[in-house]
Amino acid sequence: MPDITQKPCLVRTGQGFSLSYRNRLLYSKYAPQKAIVQTVARLTVLPHTLILCASPCLWYGLSELLAKLPADCFVLGIEADENLHDVAAAELRNILAQWQVEHGDQPPVALLRREEILDIVEIIAAGRSQSVSLPPIHSFRRAILLEMSGGMAFHADQYQQIAFAAENAIASFWKNRITLTKLGRLFSRNVLRNLAALPRSVPLASFLKSVDRPIVVFGAGESAGQTIAETPHDTWKSYFVLAVDAALPVLVANGIVPHAVVAVESQLAIEKAYIGCTGLDITLFADLSSRRQVTAHTAGAVSYIASQFADTRFLADLRARGLLPPDVPALGSVGLTATYLALNLRATAAVPVYVTGLDFSFSPGATHTRGASAHTARLIAANRLMPAANYDAAFRPGARFVPGKNGIVCTDKALSGYARQFAGFFGSAENLFDLGKSGLALGIARADAIADAPPVAYPRIKSEATYTDNVQQAVDAFFAQENAALERLKSLLMHGDRVKSTGMTVREEIAQLLARREYLYLHFPDGYQCNVDDLSFLKRVRSEIDFFLKDIQRAAAR
Repeated sequence: MPDITQKPCLVRTGQGFSLSYRNRLLYSKYAPQKAIVQTVARLTVLPHTLILCASPCLWYGLSELLAKLPADCFVLGIEADENLHDVAAAELRNILAQWQVEHGDQPPVALLRREEILDIVEIIAAGRSQSVSLPPIHSFRRAILLEMSGGMAFHADQYQQIAFAAENAIASFWKNRITLTKLGRLFSRNVLRNLAALPRSVPLASFLKSVDRPIVVFGAGESAGQTIAETPHDTWKSYFVLAVDAALPVLVANGIVPHAVVAVESQLAIEKAYIGCTGLDITLFADLSSRRQVTAHTAGAVSYIASQFADTRFLADLRARGLLPPDVPALGSVGLTATYLALNLRATAAVPVYVTGLDFSFSPGATHTRGASAHTARLIAANRLMPAANYDAAFRPGARFVPGKNGIVCTDKALSGYARQFAGFFGSAENLFDLGKSGLALGIARADAIADAPPVAYPRIKSEATYTDNVQQAVDAFFAQENAALERLKSLLMHGDRVKSTGMTVREEIAQLLARREYLYLHFPDGYQCNVDDLSFLKRVRSEIDFFLKDIQRAAAR
């Protein structure tokens, strides 16, 4: 047998060629194709699967894989080694040329460039990279990793991480679709309603890097009540208190008026948290997709933020017009959003930020700290059959008991996911401390008490800055444009060819108008695409137009 070299080299065997590289054979020296062919034969591939072929090298087993591939699947080769990538690329070119001759088309297979494999999430989301084109992400339901050669051993951990990232990207897309199906319509309507108030709000830039005192971020978990009880009341006057809206009644009931509140919730239920807060001088940082009515419950300034709840041309158009407030990451949890804002409000990184009440778990019977609206609602509804303690939450589907900072606590997949996301996003933040004595670990340093601050009242944050008149004009122009576009869509869908032509077919004009107005169908189960060839889709769009026309006309009249 020839000497095994440090460069990829074909090695003839009794049943074909093996490949030698870095002092090892990457296929058997007796039957090079046998192992991978048997693996493919045993492989169960469901429809809508992205198959990641790790270190494909000579692409043995590809023909057998393509032969059993169900509909809407795709084979994507990933190779982390530069030399082996060159081998795989050359071999794939030969295979595709032969396939074209025999079948007259191109098979659903491609090889990522080596420098692109770490961008797998972005590539799957976009459906393309500089080297390959993939089916759109909604074509996939899962991703699986297939070891194609012994070359996988050179970068085994990296391949596993890439596969995990790909699987997570696809799962996240469908989780987001579920959220948008439930709430996407409400998100879009809230954006339009809040947009009317944007010119009268205070730009977020006026508040950034303006706080030079320690900041305490309050969530509504059990640890918030513990922190309040253990801290002398007069101490809070010297600190900047930033609360999630669910924690607002807890603080007010204890005589603490926070300097600012963060609101991202879009639904009616959150308004209970603002009971008793009318007239309080509290700055409200509100997401543009949050419930419009909450901005009227306090007497302080309102400053809008924007979380990217969906990648749409509708939001991109608002950004291009200068009507989209500063972006904040789509963190999913108001507690994470509040922490992100706190880190950006402080004057320098030397200003400490403390978090409490961000437990992402609870003890049996107590899902929130005492005084939170959820706890108060249980007290009001309590009777012999339903006690005030919410024990049923600890035994709902998906709930589980895990070790926490103070012993065993109850959590679920969503809550524990937020805790992991907090640790990943804020774990390296400077001077960020966890005051909470209960709940899941947040991956940051813990503090028993807040740092000393000068014993003087910290002033309310004030800003006289406002948006310019140009913003009001841009808002008015946007509403006028959308009103005209929706009226035109309505006419096209109702009367078709009887409507005066604009030089396009009815179908082309409908597609053009809908492409920039995803808010009309974003919440449809199939709202990830604009299918103007589907009569059912168009009928559903027609039913949505009246709702959004009413919202736009009311917003424009304010």
